Amino acid sequence: MLNRSSRGRPAPPRAPLERTTLHLSVLQLVCAAVFGLDLLLEFPDPRQWFSLSFADTIHLLTEAAILVLLVLGFALSRRALAQLQTERDRSVRNLHSLRGEFDDILHARFDAWGLTAAQRDVALLTLRGLRSSDIAAARGSAEGTVKAHLSAVFRASSVRTRGELVGLFMEEFLDHGASRRL
Repeated sequence: MLNRSSRGRPAPPRAPLERTTLHLSVLQLVCAAVFGLDLLLEFPDPRQWFSLSFADTIHLLTEAAILVLLVLGFALSRRALAQLQTERDRSVRNLHSLRGEFDDILHARFDAWGLTAAQRDVALLTLRGLRSSDIAAARGSAEGTVKAHLSAVFRASSVRTRGELVGLFMEEFLDHGASRRL
């Protein structure tokens, strides 16, 4: 069964830490229910309250305090978990947004440079950190062909090395990210 968010989109799968926290919260609630039942069964008639021994009074007060702390712990852990989920969802949305913007920046630059489809592939795989031999294997072409495409990308972008190509995009991406926050 697919877990759905309130907007009908698939909700992100629960992380192991999130499941563990949920299980611990349920355990706290069960313990609180057991303590509450125990307290109700042991609690004397209000007319007998003044005749309780000191030890019985301390015992009942201790169990009542434990019950309150368990319920408070449950409430606080659920609140913290909700805050963590909200933060995670915001981070995921930001990551998807940034990834889309980065793709837009890449394609705009590739268009401005007039790169062919093969040159775009080689440039993208280079930006991902692949070596020429790995790019050739991934594309099913000769390593010399990859190097020729990479040279064309370097000429079009006015850079001399892979590091400069990566730096070019990192600089633009960082500038773009900074302008979004202003």
